[in-house]
Amino acid sequence: MALSPDQVAALDARAREVGEQIGRRLRFIVAPNPEFIGLVAGEEQIVVGGLNRLSDLAAHEVDFTLDDLAAGRRHIVDDEDGDPYLV
Repeated sequence: MALSPDQVAALDARAREVGEQIGRRLRFIVAPNPEFIGLVAGEEQIVVGGLNRLSDLAAHEVDFTLDDLAAGRRHIVDDEDGDPYLV
């Protein structure tokens, strides 16, 4: 069950908004196989949340991750190579 274009747009808008709030470039993405979605960060769009199968409630998981990032309960930090990851 793929997400509708409106759902994808809403999740991407929210990811961008939270990204601005925390000083990161965040995007919500749908993989080439539309059954997989995730959250990416940075210019190189490195996956920091997901890629999860939609049947596993992945859209809700992305929403919860964005809530946690916005509230400061989770953070995105850079590893030794400068690649972002979620903690």
